[in-house]
Order: sequence, then structure tokens, then C-alpha cells
Amino acid sequence: MPPHPLFGPSLASYRTSVSVLHVLFMLSLGPLVIGAGVAAGLLRDLPWLLLLSVPAGFVLTVAVLAWQVWSHSATLRIYHHGVSIGRMGGRPREMWFGEIHPATIRVFEDIDSLRSLPYRTISTHWHISGGADLAVTFLGPDRASDAGRRLRPPTPGRGIVVFASRRAPEIARHLRESLERSGCPAHLARWSEQFDVSELEGIGRMAQRSVPGMRPDWRP
Repeated sequence: MPPHPLFGPSLASYRTSVSVLHVLFMLSLGPLVIGAGVAAGLLRDLPWLLLLSVPAGFVLTVAVLAWQVWSHSATLRIYHHGVSIGRMGGRPREMWFGEIHPATIRVFEDIDSLRSLPYRTISTHWHISGGADLAVTFLGPDRASDAGRRLRPPTPGRGIVVFASRRAPEIARHLRESLERSGCPAHLARWSEQFDVSELEGIGRMAQRSVPGMRPDWRP
């Protein structure tokens, strides 16, 4: 991988992990729509339902497949001086290590619990997908701002990073080492190691309170 123009040579690269069961469940929705439509059309003698269910199921399958491909295309790259997180076709989030709040580097299990009820939606700003388990989280600058020569402050809420990967503990270790290498005092860079792998409390908004920096009113 070529060096980053700002952050220098690449040290590590990670992809989001895939929940096979969740992917299979989502891909089954299209065939289920087709099957249910055909069965109902035959039982009730509704030919229009037979004609409608097939294209509807096909469109749903294509949409789900496109969403799954995009959702699982997330990549986190650690460079010598910074980190980059992004998905296929989008502008990556880039930040210097000095822009990351060291106390917010955490590893959580069952990260899928962050999804809000009742629709269980996933924020496109989080780099996770349905059925995800382990994830690393940390707080950086506002996601709408671009990395430059001046350091930006960590921004609660709009600066949160959630990246789901079975290698989340390794990513967290890389980040702490990189912060220390970039000048952060060791006791601050490694302070969050004490939490090891944590559990989220509740589901949806309740679970989101467990993640340092996720709420806009968060204070260290």
C-alpha cells in the first residue's frame, strides 16, 4: 500500500467482519416475498399478485445485496502518523493520532446492540453491519471536517468512530501504541486498557450511553 500523503507509511489495514447468519437472513427476504406473493396469489386467485411479487422480490434482493456489499466494504488503515476509516465509494475519515481522545479507545462486544429500536436501523456513519459482535470505538474530530496541518479537537457525538471487527482488541492496541509514539504520555495512551473487552448496557440509545464520546453531551 502506498504511503499516505499526510500520515506516511501504512502500518496495518483491517476490514469489517461479516456475520454470515445475518447476511443469509437478509438475502432470504427477497425469495420470501416471492414465495408469499405466489402462494397468496394462487390461494386467492389474484393473478396481479403473482405478477407483482416476482419483480418486487427481485428488487428487494438486489437492494439487500448492494447494501451488504457496501456495508462490509469498510476499511480502517493505520499509518505512521494517523488513521483513515472509510467505505467503498465514499470519502474516508482521516485524523492525526493527536486528534484522538486516548481515554475513549474501547473494545465492546455485541456491538449490534447499538442499533436503535423499533426499526433496528444502522447509522451510515458507523462502520458496522447487522449481526456484528466485537468493535473498537474511539472519539476523533468532527466527521465533516478534513485533516490538515492544524489539529482539530475531539468532538463528542459527531466525532465518534465505531468499527466492527473480530480483531478489535488488536486495533485498539495498535491505536494506543501509535498515540504513545506520537507523543501522548504512556499513562494516558494506555489508560483505557484496564477495561479490556466491555459489554454494552441495554439496546439502542441505552447501549449508546455506554460508549465514551458517543453522546453529544459527553464529558471525560
